[in-house]
Amino acid sequence: MIVTIVTAVCLCVVEFVIILLVSPMAKPSMILGFLPEDIREKAKNHPEPPKYKQVIAYILFIIFIASFIGAIVFLGIDGLKKDYDYWRLAGRFLLVLYINKAFDIIVQDQWLVMSTDYFKKIFPETADCDGWHDRGFNNKNQLKRILGYPFMCLITAGIFMLFK
Repeated sequence: MIVTIVTAVCLCVVEFVIILLVSPMAKPSMILGFLPEDIREKAKNHPEPPKYKQVIAYILFIIFIASFIGAIVFLGIDGLKKDYDYWRLAGRFLLVLYINKAFDIIVQDQWLVMSTDYFKKIFPETADCDGWHDRGFNNKNQLKRILGYPFMCLITAGIFMLFK
């Protein structure tokens, strides 16, 4: 269980650092998709950063995706080595995803987006938007993911069990 939790926390840290680094360098459309609707509308004409910054942002995003996939593969292989059964392996994946989702909701959505001015500095034209105070702006998307995670974990555990 400790390996699972440490891996999940490491993923959260990597994700947070990459969000902080990528946000000012990425195309606005890439970042605005994660923000409330009125903010998206007000910042839709925000100027794009130079192409080299956008390339760096995409490379960092790819690094995050690769680290997430790598963590799942690591946990799957480690689980097989430790002779985990199907349900324990699925539970391991579920724990990682739910820790990551809790981090996403609490730290990224509620703290970084709603309680700091980080994104307001990137998109200053949105400073007066009501969306910065709408703490439920992402509830529907979060709920979809929370409900979909068990199925994804069951499928992933099944794939790993094929290699047992």
